[in-house]
Amino acid sequence: MAAAAGCGGGTASGTSAADSAFLSAVHLNAPDVASYRNDVQLTRLGHAACDGFRSGASFQQLADRLVLLEGTKPLPSADLGAVIEAAVPAYCPQFQDRVG
Repeated sequence: MAAAAGCGGGTASGTSAADSAFLSAVHLNAPDVASYRNDVQLTRLGHAACDGFRSGASFQQLADRLVLLEGTKPLPSADLGAVIEAAVPAYCPQFQDRVG
């Protein structure tokens, strides 16, 4: 059983409190992100960011890896940064020291 950073649980729609917090932060800090990725894609990218931190990557290494992972149409740098910065408190707060 994992400890959650926030309170409350998942909803019947399958969106967890962590997903909701993550998506709210991303959309707030990268208002144009919806023109590049849908919420499911953003959530996957957020989890991939935490996986990268778990593997020992620095913020810059992670950003470089995620750009490669995204293929021919990567997110703009500012939007990618917003995704990474929102992922940490939502999904992997133990890596808070790796983000600004």
